[in-house]
This record gives sequence, structure tokens and C-alpha cells, in this order.
Amino acid sequence: MSECQVCGGTEFAPLVTQGRFEWCRCRGCGLARLKDMPSDQEAREFQDHSLAEGYIGDYRDRAEKKLRRFTRRVRRMKRRMPGPNLLDVGSNLGFFVEAARRQGLVPVGVEINPELVEAARRQYPECSFIASTIEDADFGGRLFDGANCSEVIEHVPECRRLITRIAELLRPGAILYLTTPHIREYTRGFSPARWRDFNAPDHKLYFDNQTITRLLTGCGFTDVRIEFSFFRGIKLFARRA
Repeated sequence: MSECQVCGGTEFAPLVTQGRFEWCRCRGCGLARLKDMPSDQEAREFQDHSLAEGYIGDYRDRAEKKLRRFTRRVRRMKRRMPGPNLLDVGSNLGFFVEAARRQGLVPVGVEINPELVEAARRQYPECSFIASTIEDADFGGRLFDGANCSEVIEHVPECRRLITRIAELLRPGAILYLTTPHIREYTRGFSPARWRDFNAPDHKLYFDNQTITRLLTGCGFTDVRIEFSFFRGIKLFARRA
């Protein structure tokens, strides 16, 4: 097993087994992870037609609701951003990018699933989308004033590489808004047999407030501010150092 992506530790304690998937927890910092992490290629292969079809069918029915919610988020980010350039990491069907465009920002969305990118381009032709992982995307030296990374980090095999890449794409003083499930949502109760499905292998990592803060500060961010969220995941702002 590879070392912990947050603290570099090499000792892990068993957490729960669900079906064929074993989960463990770092003894050093508490990061929860799949014991056998898939490779980058295996993670890409999970982004297949059926996954895209499920998102498209589900999210299109809620498009206006999502646009309203993302508009509120964009406004909060805009007040903190030093400029108009905004990156959406994991742009899905493009709702956040469209909300940002309507608020006068200059957004670009990056999405690993090419079918979702094509659907987003059809739905929002005035917006810019890139079909790629954030690690492989080429922005031609462009730096951003803000980044939105919502419900993405729990899906990636290498979370440190993801956050480091986002930091590289942000100018000093830029802001990051990040959301991800909290491990406590999945481990309520004393019996692991009654815990929620951890949703492997789509989900690969779960954080708490301490582990996500430690990861961010170790990858070039400061002023990490976690918002109150009553058992509804982690939501935070951080600033590029």
C-alpha cells in the first residue's frame, strides 16, 4: 500500500469491508481510503457511457435549480476573487460555468468525462469546456483568480496531485471553494455493518476537517475556512498563498 497522501504515514488500520472493497484509515492523520487504490487508467475507465447517461438524465431535470444554487456560490466567490478568471474543476454538465458567465466572470470548465463535456457544450455553447483531467489540461500559461472544486476530490486516486495542480493554476491571492463528503456521514453508529455504502470504487477517499486542512496547507493554500455544515459534508474557502 502506498503512503498516506496527507501525512506521508505508512501505517493503516482496517476501517470497513463492503462487498469486495476494503477501506482503511491512516493511523497518523485519520484519512479514510480504499485499501487497494485504482490506477489513473482504471479511474478514467470508470468514466463510461452509463455514468454520463445517469448524470445527464438526473441533472437536466434539475437544471434551473442547480443554476440558482450555483449563482449564489458564484456571487460569494466573486466577492473574494482578485480578478474575473474562474476555473471549475469537474464541471459535469456546465451549470456552474454558465452561472459564472452570467455573473460577468470568465470561466472555463474541466471535466474528465467526454460525454458530459459534449452535453455541456450543446447546452451552453457560449461557455468554454475542456475534456481532460485537471492534471493533463493545457491552459497555455493562463492563471486563474478562483477555482471551484465541488464533489471531486473524493473520486481521484491522487488527491495531493490534484490540489497541487489547482494551486499551480491559481495566481497568489486567488481563492478556492471546495466541497467533499465528510467521513462522519458514513460512519455513524457503532456497528460498521450498519454504516452507509462508501460508494467504492467511484469514491476513493474521505476526509474530516483536520485532514482536508492539512492537505490544503501542505499544497500551497492558506487561510482555510471551513463553513458550518450540519452533517452535510465539508464546505470551505481557502486562499492561494
